[in-house]
Amino acid sequence: RGHDYYMETRVRYLSLNGTKGCAIVEGTRAYTVEFEYQNGTVRNLLCDCYCSYPCKHEVAAMLQLKEILDTIDSKYTDEYNKTGYFAAVDKGTLFSFAVDGSDSGSFVL
Repeated sequence: RGHDYYMETRVRYLSLNGTKGCAIVEGTRAYTVEFEYQNGTVRNLLCDCYCSYPCKHEVAAMLQLKEILDTIDSKYTDEYNKTGYFAAVDKGTLFSFAVDGSDSGSFVL
């Protein structure tokens, strides 16, 4: 089920700041997944859902993390190495936030 969530782009936000990571995964509500990442290893993976075992939100977040780290490695290595930080927002979520948050104006892609 976590793979399905990943494929359905339910990971709306993912960030890594040094070794601290955070994701927001859409389910019946928005769930927050926190983790530590260092040298290719994930530790202290924790979701705020009711499960007491690795959940679909955690799996979706980790699959998204792998995809984004692969992209960073192939295209943005220098930028990431300078800051140790990245944040990714699903484009549908970003667009919805930008459009829903305004009463007037325009939006250019």
